[in-house]
Amino acid sequence: MTEVRTRFAPSPTGFQHIGGFRTAFFAYLLAKHYGGKFLLRVEDTDRERFVPGSIRFLIEELSWFGIQIDEGPTKEELHTYGEDWDDAPGLGGPCGPYMQSLRLPKYKEAAELLIEKGFAYRCDCTPEMLERERNEQMARKELPGYSGYCRTRNVPADKPHVVRFKVPQKRTVSFNDAIRGKVQWDSIPHRDTVLLKSDGFPTYHLAVVVDDHDMKISHALRGIEWLSSTPIHLLLYEAFGWEPPVFAHLPVVNGPDGKKLSKRNNAAKSSDLREQGYLAEAVLNFVTLIGWAPGEGSDQEIFTREELIQKFTLDGINESSGVFDPVKLAWMNGLYIRKLPVQEFIERSKPFLEKEGVVIPEHEFAALAPHVQERVKVLTEVGAMVDFLMDRPLQRQMDAMFGKGVDASKAREILTLSLERLNTLPEFKTEAIDQALRAVATEVGLKPGPAFVALRIAVTGKTITPPLFESFAVLGKDRVLSRIRETLELLPQ
Repeated sequence: MTEVRTRFAPSPTGFQHIGGFRTAFFAYLLAKHYGGKFLLRVEDTDRERFVPGSIRFLIEELSWFGIQIDEGPTKEELHTYGEDWDDAPGLGGPCGPYMQSLRLPKYKEAAELLIEKGFAYRCDCTPEMLERERNEQMARKELPGYSGYCRTRNVPADKPHVVRFKVPQKRTVSFNDAIRGKVQWDSIPHRDTVLLKSDGFPTYHLAVVVDDHDMKISHALRGIEWLSSTPIHLLLYEAFGWEPPVFAHLPVVNGPDGKKLSKRNNAAKSSDLREQGYLAEAVLNFVTLIGWAPGEGSDQEIFTREELIQKFTLDGINESSGVFDPVKLAWMNGLYIRKLPVQEFIERSKPFLEKEGVVIPEHEFAALAPHVQERVKVLTEVGAMVDFLMDRPLQRQMDAMFGKGVDASKAREILTLSLERLNTLPEFKTEAIDQALRAVATEVGLKPGPAFVALRIAVTGKTITPPLFESFAVLGKDRVLSRIRETLELLPQ
């Protein structure tokens, strides 16, 4: 096999959603599986819909996922486009420029070559003429499309014009899709499509063929929505005399509602997931499994990046649509959090604690971190688990204290006895606290669960926290006793 070269070629018309990044993941994993190169190419010919910051977003998010771009826009290319930030990576490569807006001479040269070879022609039909032609075709109940009026007119090059491809109508076109097998068209679903617009910018059809050829792309992975354009692209490769890449048209990624993820329906962005406390490696793993599996007989779901690279091939991609399931993503993220070394969990949690204003001594957080790590699915949950360590008045969920044999009178009994037993402990450590409080539950005639709920709310303010005795030990005797006394004053007589 020649060098495997894949590309992620997004349009900067918005901020890429997580379903779009799956294409990048697949292309990257395929290239690395075969020891090849992964390219970033920016298809920015639609200047009217350009969204400032979207190119920077793409590059920074790929970096967050740990995806190394082997070739892509240089700093100078990004600056020319207006994407000017100091720490922009200097990518580059032998096949640049990697931004289509900087490749216009290449497209013009390619279009002229097709005209010379008789596969394309200049067309000066006005929008009004095209609209009139379309209306007449529809009135005759014909399939609307360009009639080929300019095919034999020899429109001069110095007159405003577009360049159209001479699409053969009576021609069967077929190819072997790497995912779907043989795909065939007995007639071409296009009419003399435009290749080069009057402003010198190419359409997608010309640009993608020229760029993939120039950049030596071996495998073109793209969404299933581009399948209907493939006949045009194959005919263009034939007209140029070039070998086409292996095409792989990827299945759709749907949301939980069954609708395709898209920029228009506010699909989740990777930056949203990052802010919500998801780990990059968990998202990469999860999204890669939407439409791909490692092989028959394997039920493995958790992969390291190296394992994904080792196992990923196009044979594992399913034709059917996949679903982005937030519930499963949260479950998987929790698994990844629990696999982190404790110190790394602490470091990754710190930005989220800071953002939520949870300021606690580092040694106290470190003491409870292993217990918190076992209980959270996303890092944004960490703050709520440990904010009771802050020295500030508690907002207690008093109503949750009652039930299962505990009323205000019983709660007062539990807290009063606990205050006495804990106050007499010579060492305020987990094991001693455990023994003392279990004895209190027995003495008041309750199972430990209901009794401990009252104590948990009294000292932490909430029902969900790290383990009770470990939490008490970290808080220390003075703060625990003080909070129990405060709660006794709050209970109704």
